[in-house]
Amino acid sequence: MQLIVGNRLTDFAEATGAITAQAAIERLAQKSVEGGFVIGQGVRDEDARVIRVLGQATGVDVHVFEEDGLRAGRSVCHKHDPVNELISMPRKVEENVFEADMLMDDRNEIMSDHLTGLHLQGMLLIEATRQMFIAVGETQYSHLGVPKGGYVVFNRLDTRFEQFAFPIPTVIRQSVTNIEQPRSDRTSFSAHIELFQEQGRVASTYVEYTIFEAASLKPKEEKLACKAVESVMRRAEDAELTIVEEGLTQRKAG
Repeated sequence: MQLIVGNRLTDFAEATGAITAQAAIERLAQKSVEGGFVIGQGVRDEDARVIRVLGQATGVDVHVFEEDGLRAGRSVCHKHDPVNELISMPRKVEENVFEADMLMDDRNEIMSDHLTGLHLQGMLLIEATRQMFIAVGETQYSHLGVPKGGYVVFNRLDTRFEQFAFPIPTVIRQSVTNIEQPRSDRTSFSAHIELFQEQGRVASTYVEYTIFEAASLKPKEEKLACKAVESVMRRAEDAELTIVEEGLTQRKAG
């Protein structure tokens, strides 16, 4: 039995005896497979579908550890391109505790410009964590009036990397520790998010964040943005005036 990983993860495949998705498809098409396959991280959705269909047609077992293997979608992950969606839809496992599967495509924006060694980049884990806590807030607490597609503001994000994460099946677990609604247009959360692989917990994050109604926060954000730009322009004008005054002083001195 072999682990299937994304086509770009050739170093990992060569070092561990795994196989890339394209190579797995070719072997299945040629009916030259002994044993079965386990789908890991980095495999593109279209490749995974082909592998499952060919596996069924040739009698080769294709194991998928994820609950459903379906990405949560644009409105949940807050990503326009599906290849940047990193999680499945969160599912409730107990009161205020939720889990999702990490579903990484090797064309992900974070993977596109940085591949080092055999492990998954820390920024990829942070992005999966970010998508998880937004998704949990918007999909699991709608009964509190938490809006979908709202403005999400992070107040605190503390991440610890405990060991290397590899392109293998990964579960994300969020435990919500506190919920507050200081005003009717916003809900604040505190939570711990953990990422687990076969070797144990690979990363953990403590986060505090608030989800606002877009209509309530947007005007305030625009006002602050305009104020910031005005401050920059004043500083630039002051610097220009200083340069002109220094030039005049030098000419007089000369």
